[in-house]
Amino acid sequence: MLTLEGRTCVFAGATGGDGIMSARELCKYGMNVIMLTHQMAQAQALMNEINEMNYKGKCLIVQDGKCQTPPKSDEEIFKDIYNTFGSIDVIICNTGDDGVEDSIDSVDTQTLLKSIDHLVGGSYTLLKSGLPYLRKSRAARVIFMTTVEGVKGGILESFSNAVAKGAVASLTKNCAARLAGEGINVNCIVKGPIERIKPEGIRDKDLPPIKDTTKFLTNVPAGRMGTAEDLAQAICYLASEEIGFTTGTFLDLSGGMNLL
Repeated sequence: MLTLEGRTCVFAGATGGDGIMSARELCKYGMNVIMLTHQMAQAQALMNEINEMNYKGKCLIVQDGKCQTPPKSDEEIFKDIYNTFGSIDVIICNTGDDGVEDSIDSVDTQTLLKSIDHLVGGSYTLLKSGLPYLRKSRAARVIFMTTVEGVKGGILESFSNAVAKGAVASLTKNCAARLAGEGINVNCIVKGPIERIKPEGIRDKDLPPIKDTTKFLTNVPAGRMGTAEDLAQAICYLASEEIGFTTGTFLDLSGGMNLL
């Protein structure tokens, strides 16, 4: 049994499709989940769905500070969350790319840097904003996301996404080494193709376009897509109190793609 109850996480990318089950499971185990998002319709539907289950953990939405009027900084948002719940114990960054195919020839420097800013900068900003509160937690956990292509290189996904996700892997290692002495565990999930689901009450036309990842299946030894449930179990494990001596780890969730 994983120990998650009575703690609070800030979850960016919970509504993207593969993170929906993770938010449900964390609340089911008793963790409060604060979804940091700009996709308010999806987040509202998911929050209502989760809270109607009367889990011990509660689910709330915080709109991305840039989308608020007036705009709020991440530091202000984290302070508000801490004052409401009394702790911030886990930070999960599950943000992804826009799914646009590209190659070395087609990507200019501005496009590459934009992807790096979104994926690496976003992960780092979440960690840095939450760091004062993680230092107060009895079991502080940070979970980043990368991809097989980001870790080992390859041409199955877009060039800019693979490069940026490679930088997320480097960010994980560096932060894990620097924060281990403070009891803050930083780990990373290495994703292969993961199926996406949607909150109840959300229509397909209301969702952003979803990149077709089934083309990767010939490169997955397990012969299937990963599921949202697979990702949820990995996230719950890395968020738990039981992994107190595990940091700087890359948990593979690719059905063996890393072996090819």
